[in-house]
Amino acid sequence: MLFILPRLCRQHLRSYVQSHIRQLTTGQPNVCIVGAGPAGFYTAQQILKGNPNAVVDIYEKLPVPFGLVRYGVAPDHPEVKNVINTFTQTASKDRCTFIGNVTIGKDISIADLQKAYSAVVLSYGADNDRLLSVPGE
Repeated sequence: MLFILPRLCRQHLRSYVQSHIRQLTTGQPNVCIVGAGPAGFYTAQQILKGNPNAVVDIYEKLPVPFGLVRYGVAPDHPEVKNVINTFTQTASKDRCTFIGNVTIGKDISIADLQKAYSAVVLSYGADNDRLLSVPGE
């Protein structure tokens, strides 16, 4: 399932999260993954594979998933296309939901996510380059 939240819908994000609260005792763990890049999708893939009852929601700041795999070096390379196909298969599972255009800490807090999910995985990448303070930088 794929959700891309326009700014107007963000005000309803907390109620969406709260409506998806599942008790740990149900045997159906629900996991929130923050970051829809390679780390986030590989994490989702392993959770879904390892627990047939698990449900995964993937939150991403960008409106589209896959991070550097989509925007990085040589996105048309055959191996990159294979990775995108693998991630697409993961995202298309009934137990996986992608929620894009959401900034954690601005649109919803980590504390809200911790209340709503069995586990919260932070797998987001760096927003900006980090200066190393070396000559010629």
